[in-house]
Amino acid sequence: MKFLKSLLVSVAFIAAASSANAANYNWGVLSDGDSYEEYTVSAGDFLDTITFTIGQESVADFGAGVLNVVVGKKQFQFIENLAVSLFDVEDNQLGSGLNFTVDTLTAGTYTLKITGFAKGTLAEAGKYGVGVTIAAVPEPSSVAMLLVGFAALGAVARRRKTL
Repeated sequence: MKFLKSLLVSVAFIAAASSANAANYNWGVLSDGDSYEEYTVSAGDFLDTITFTIGQESVADFGAGVLNVVVGKKQFQFIENLAVSLFDVEDNQLGSGLNFTVDTLTAGTYTLKITGFAKGTLAEAGKYGVGVTIAAVPEPSSVAMLLVGFAALGAVARRRKTL
């Protein structure tokens, strides 16, 4: 009986040590420009969730990368199988990969899910960085004004040639 209790306690500790890590972050409202953050994770599988909101229709570029610390031949921090996926509020996947672009994001809330396996040797077993660049999609009236302006410049340039 004592052996069985010891075995069950050992199994519980092993399960707890190998369980997945999870963290939630909120970037708030993103507007035109770049956002970048670095995150540290514990050893084992992890799933980090980053929530953000966009106020207007936008084009977005996403990128992520592993930040390793190597001293001599020893790796102190390392992440394998890093993956990033973008989801809308209804949990529909809009894009994935370490670098990807989403052509049209409407105003609303979105979630980045980052997964991987940190196999470093310290309590802070792995480190990664994730960034997003947001660019507003011009409204049709802005594009029309731009085209009218180019047409006017073309007319002025043509008139100057004939003088």
